[in-house]
Amino acid sequence: MADRNAETARLMKVTEAIVAELAHQGAAEDVADLGFNPLELARVVIRAADGYVVPFRKR
Repeated sequence: MADRNAETARLMKVTEAIVAELAHQGAAEDVADLGFNPLELARVVIRAADGYVVPFRKR
């Protein structure tokens, strides 16, 4: 349970940082009007920070 709580806390902290940066840049309302979901971006950011790599096949 503690791991789940830690993951949720990390996700919320990253989401808050994304929203704060968008607000700082004056773009928060504009992207919200477009249906932007900062929670999904936060998940991607965390995966990248954890070293998740998508392999691409060479043709």
